[in-house]
Amino acid sequence: MRIATALLLSATVALTTIAFAQAPATPAPAAPPAPLYAALYKTGPKWDPAKPANEQALYREHSAHLAQLRGAGTIVMGARYADVGLIVVPAASEADARRIFEADPSVAAGTFAVSVHRFSVIYSGFVGTPPK
Repeated sequence: MRIATALLLSATVALTTIAFAQAPATPAPAAPPAPLYAALYKTGPKWDPAKPANEQALYREHSAHLAQLRGAGTIVMGARYADVGLIVVPAASEADARRIFEADPSVAAGTFAVSVHRFSVIYSGFVGTPPK
């Protein structure tokens, strides 16, 4: 009788362990992605129209700032159209996004002026890497 009880108890423990081990874990819900913000770069009040872009005051620092953001994976996309630069970043708020762009020395100095706007994707797709 003791052997039968021990076998029954062992079987119950084994089946319970198997049942719980195979129960699917409920994944934690994914956090919603941070909202996107677009920064529109235009020439600022200190822009010198007699000089090309790469000779403007603090242009190298501007490029270094954008390179740092790219290296950190902060920039979702960037483009230029006409005489406007467009940089899109995720941020918790418009104020946070604004701080990212106001940290650009060329913006602080007035070489560029930047405006920040909520960026809402209507048609998703892919923006590829430009050819080298």
